[in-house]
Amino acid sequence: MNDELTLIRPDSETQKELTEKMLTAVTRNDHNTVSFKMWDALVLLPFSQPEDIFLFMEEDFSMYYTGNKTFTELRTEAQKAAEKKYALKGNVTLEKIYDIFVKLSGVSPSCREKLLTRECDLIHHFAFPRKTGKLLFEKARHCKNKILIVSDSYYPRDIVVKILCDCGYGEYSSLIIPAEHNIPDSADTGFLDIVIKKSEQNADNILHIGGDLSRDVEAPIRKGMKALLLQPVLPLMVRSGRLRGYIEEEHLYDIDEPQFMALRCSLALYAAYGFDAPQNKKPKSDFCDDEYMMGFIILGPLCFIKDFAPTEMQSGLIKAMEKDQKIMDGKLDFEKLLYHHFGDFIGKYGGEGCQLALDFLEKHSYIGDRNRIIPFLSDKDRKAWGKPESEPKLAPVHTKKVKKNVLQKLADKLFPQGTKVREMTENVLTRKKRK
Repeated sequence: MNDELTLIRPDSETQKELTEKMLTAVTRNDHNTVSFKMWDALVLLPFSQPEDIFLFMEEDFSMYYTGNKTFTELRTEAQKAAEKKYALKGNVTLEKIYDIFVKLSGVSPSCREKLLTRECDLIHHFAFPRKTGKLLFEKARHCKNKILIVSDSYYPRDIVVKILCDCGYGEYSSLIIPAEHNIPDSADTGFLDIVIKKSEQNADNILHIGGDLSRDVEAPIRKGMKALLLQPVLPLMVRSGRLRGYIEEEHLYDIDEPQFMALRCSLALYAAYGFDAPQNKKPKSDFCDDEYMMGFIILGPLCFIKDFAPTEMQSGLIKAMEKDQKIMDGKLDFEKLLYHHFGDFIGKYGGEGCQLALDFLEKHSYIGDRNRIIPFLSDKDRKAWGKPESEPKLAPVHTKKVKKNVLQKLADKLFPQGTKVREMTENVLTRKKRK
């Protein structure tokens, strides 16, 4: 998806300052090659978890399969099996995943090819450029640096090339896919040797840009390279406040289910556009001390809920927020981006959970966020909402799907990460393991 939208809200002053610092790092004359990690740094997907894209394939799959499992279940199972079989000493590729998928599902080879092609078409369709990554890319190109791009996903080269071209990254010197160089998936930093070789430069003439502190900053520096961290948007969103942990706690057992697709995609858009230029948590705020961010994630997702019946207090909050233009700008941008990325598709899953940000605001919001809304409240609602906020229960948040058994899920619910009892329990378990 190469057509980009202009949002109403410009970056905050903090975001602008950080972006300028990163651009300055790219323009320094202490390197002549810049290598970029493709995913997270240059290219994003509008999903909270990779498996969400599989829901777009359920109808195609139903034409070829009469069993009880969904495409998402079988495709996820096939990938896990491929990772277990190949990742340690080799590479997981989409072809290998679908070889296992055929065995699990029993579909014909021709159906396999159609589904594989469909998945490639979808990843190509949904991929879009990260604005900050593109600014850094264009700056490196303008400075006449040699540009290398590293793609460590399992998608084939031709699909990766299409994605890069359609996202506006067509002018690069070399595309490095570790699997093509027999670097096993388990060798997280093995790509760096290929980067150095392809650059035809000494390591100290290379600046590497990526989103993983260990693989993309510490490892390159140990190799003698320069490094710049461009943090992934999803973890930034999670750390910006308590909202995501609150949502996880409310739906600890079923947040991955299809009925929460709209909620997950709403959070993904919030991450992709609110944290494109990195910003961190602000004191006494769960929404970066920004009315626009509140409108985006609190009012925006309500469009999914048909016949929404807010509480009396929530009705007052909504009316108050509708009087703030910055909050409404966030809501309008959410709706615009939602249609831009998904059209009408997501709506068919309903709006389960899409009121949770409003629930959170009503019951648990910090004073910094309340003060943005209080001036627009009626005297009655201001008095009713004037009580100090209560601390919500927060569950640990995983930006990648983690398989847990029932006891592990129960432990997370009873002893959330970050609580004293959880720390005490983990310390005891750690000591036992050491013995």
